[in-house]
Amino acid sequence: MPQTLSRAEAISLRMHRHNLWSPLPASAGGVVERHVAMQAQDYAYALWGMARRRLPTAEGNRAADLASAVDRGEILRTHVLRPTWHFVSPADARWLLELTAPHVHRTNKLYYGKSGLDGQTLSAAHGVLAAELANGRHRTRRQLQDALVRSGIEASGIRLSYILMHAELERLVISGASQGRQRGYALFDERVPGHVPGAPADRDGALKALAERYLGTRGPVGVKDFAVWSGLPMADARAGVVSAVEASPRRFEPCVVDGMSLWWEPSGVIPAPAAPRVDLLQCYDEYVMSYFESKPLIFMQAGPGPAPAAAFYHPVLIDGVIAGTWKYAPSPGAARVLVAPLRHLATAERLAVEAAAADFSAFHGLPGALEWV
Repeated sequence: MPQTLSRAEAISLRMHRHNLWSPLPASAGGVVERHVAMQAQDYAYALWGMARRRLPTAEGNRAADLASAVDRGEILRTHVLRPTWHFVSPADARWLLELTAPHVHRTNKLYYGKSGLDGQTLSAAHGVLAAELANGRHRTRRQLQDALVRSGIEASGIRLSYILMHAELERLVISGASQGRQRGYALFDERVPGHVPGAPADRDGALKALAERYLGTRGPVGVKDFAVWSGLPMADARAGVVSAVEASPRRFEPCVVDGMSLWWEPSGVIPAPAAPRVDLLQCYDEYVMSYFESKPLIFMQAGPGPAPAAAFYHPVLIDGVIAGTWKYAPSPGAARVLVAPLRHLATAERLAVEAAAADFSAFHGLPGALEWV
């Protein structure tokens, strides 16, 4: 008989498994490796999401430090799982792309065609990129665009984006060192090891490994949650979960949360921090993007009150549930944070939001300035 977990128990488990309530004494690269892949579409906010999962006392946990870890290749940024950016570790980049790139290519096929990117054009573009990045050179998007144009390949706007994404999915290029605010590219084989001990040896092994690590860091979760997060077809997602469950008897077990049949890794319910606990997350944070069928757990059960004067993309969590939205609005000499509550906030909750905003400002090495909207 599957164990029934309360909504509060499931939320607490997820927040701890995501290391938002149990930060790690690990390097930035160690945080990314634990979570397999962390969506990094909005680069600056994604660095903040990484920092939230490390102990507050961790060395090198400010924005500039984490950006340097990306530049060094301790963390890599590429298109994987779905047609969007993710942070991955060098140890995982190769097998993750081998597993998921074919599905991303199928998703992109229509857009390749609309952009006039046939096989011959893409092959020629790959040759230009390989030559431009040879011998350890790192180049920005603009520099690669210029090289493509010099070679007679039109590479503007969305066409350039799909040329570069195709090269990433084909394991030709991956993130390199930045130049100022411009993100850089490098050759894949110069940043990613060719052989990693213990890495999955075949596709079935990769499905199992991905499911194991997903269940262990995001549970309680459903099979459809895993399919949407991974970008894999339901049949593959189901096969991966079945393999993970069968390979480690009693490690993963079924449970029921709010009438949903999910999987979790029983380890006792870890208590939540003292309430109110506030977490400022980015809208693409793994705590948000890791779920589909069970995503309602992060929303307030009662409908929100009157709409705020402004609503921003990023969620303000209070005790693991979205209670407001926020935005970083840089201003000279300060890290301004704008907050729009979705419900009435008690005094203690407002103070906790202010403390979280101060942490975000410190992450940027700037004085804080919170504005309620």
